[in-house]
Amino acid sequence: MVLFDIKHRLYYEAINSARPKMAPIRQDRAWGYVWKTVNGERVKFWIDFRRGQYLYFEYGRKWYRVKYLQANRRKSGEDILNGAMIDLTVDGHQLLLLKGRVHSQTAHAM
Repeated sequence: MVLFDIKHRLYYEAINSARPKMAPIRQDRAWGYVWKTVNGERVKFWIDFRRGQYLYFEYGRKWYRVKYLQANRRKSGEDILNGAMIDLTVDGHQLLLLKGRVHSQTAHAM
């Protein structure tokens, strides 16, 4: 699956996942969430602020994970330093969840 950020026109690869273990007992983890809009619905994106690199979200009774720092393949290192790499931990992104892979979707973004 692919998450498409409408404003920044970036694709993020969403991987099928199991629900993360957010147990109330101490696991040396600190879970929090941010709200995003996916296909018109408000969805909680969960993140482990201590040692996580993925955001987890449930959509359509399935769980997915997505790296929260990504950029399109065509971006260079200079573009990433100039803000082309979008941090998904910020609230309020408008996202579309699309079937397919990132490689096949990048042609549609042009």
